[in-house]
Amino acid sequence: MKEKNRKRLEEAEKTGRVQVLLKSNVKQIEAGKVILDHDGKRIELRNDAVIVSAGGVLPTPFLKEIGVLVETKYGTT
Repeated sequence: MKEKNRKRLEEAEKTGRVQVLLKSNVKQIEAGKVILDHDGKRIELRNDAVIVSAGGVLPTPFLKEIGVLVETKYGTT
């Protein structure tokens, strides 16, 4: 995480705008709530929306083949 984003997240957590639950896995999403396994404990949270961030492998060779310029940067801003 970029330092400026880390600071913004920490501030949002301190003011109660965000609850950070590390070591968590989503077990179930229902209308109005989400069920998590948080460090071995089941937690139910009221929920209005879910953002899914799923990792994967970029199709870089295909993109280059069709003429898309791909520039990879690791840990840069």
